[in-house]
Amino acid sequence: MEHPTFRRAPNGTILLKASPEAQALPRQCPRAQAPYRAKKPEEVDSEAWAHVVSEGGDTSNAALVLCRWKVQFGRYQGRTFHWLLENDVGYSVNLVASHQKERERTEAQSPLMANKGAFARYSSAYPDFVDAVRFHRAFEEARAISLQPGQEGRALVGFGDFKFETLQGLYDSTDNQKVRFVKYLQRISPAPGTQMENAVQYVRSRDRRRTNAAADASTSSSCSAASPSAASQRATSASQPLGSALTAFVSGRRSLSAVEMQAQVKKLVAPRPASTAAHFSPFRPALSSPRSSVEPTDEELVKAVVDLETFAASVLEVSADCGAAAVDRSGAVYQGQHGEALAHK
Repeated sequence: MEHPTFRRAPNGTILLKASPEAQALPRQCPRAQAPYRAKKPEEVDSEAWAHVVSEGGDTSNAALVLCRWKVQFGRYQGRTFHWLLENDVGYSVNLVASHQKERERTEAQSPLMANKGAFARYSSAYPDFVDAVRFHRAFEEARAISLQPGQEGRALVGFGDFKFETLQGLYDSTDNQKVRFVKYLQRISPAPGTQMENAVQYVRSRDRRRTNAAADASTSSSCSAASPSAASQRATSASQPLGSALTAFVSGRRSLSAVEMQAQVKKLVAPRPASTAAHFSPFRPALSSPRSSVEPTDEELVKAVVDLETFAASVLEVSADCGAAAVDRSGAVYQGQHGEALAHK
């Protein structure tokens, strides 16, 4: 008779919700209640002893006598410890947890503190209740931390097999059971105002952050891959100072006659006006002749052709044999037509 019968959920856990009998009790406003002086523990114990005797119980059974102690405070004032533990476990858990914290701060003794201490001793005989108190304290401590900015994941799950796990620990875990539980939370619609709703909101928030982080990483990778390509294109452009003029000249050199080639070379090696000095000029072979402002000699033209052919071959990356053949043909034609002039000079 001294042991309470706990109401339990289908999974076996103790129900914290107040029983219909407890809910039916009128809720009185504290100001409307008459002032009440908590009885001394000796007086409460004496009444409990008499209660046990009236029921024909064994007064040597300390637990039986203690369960007949009456609450000296709050809305359940006058109810026995046994009744309170059976009908409102949630209230009882809060009561014991707050009393434990109070005892950590002070050793002061009063009739009220003695009454709370007696209830804590009575309820501590039941492991399921002790576990509920331990979880309540851990949950409240974690909740206080989770209210700080960026610490939402420090809150406890608060229900199910992983109620002692933090939300962050649950989400980041690689354990198969926890991974399945997270996937379950991702697809359900929980009841408003429940611990499950808090867990679902956290999981969805982490899902969004993970998706955004993956998108940002993908964008960064694309930009990094594009940058070397652009730099390579700029370097390639910078390494070709002759531009389209030289390319057109070299690509068409096989169809030019000796006279036409001479005219083209004259254009390329001719002095540039001062107004174009600020711009990058095409390749201009250095001439040893001091007559840079007059018409170049045949020797200078031949050397310029050879130099231009060699440089164009390296820029355009033509094959060695094709480049050599082009130089031979152009050189042979030019020298054949102007051999006598060269010999004379």
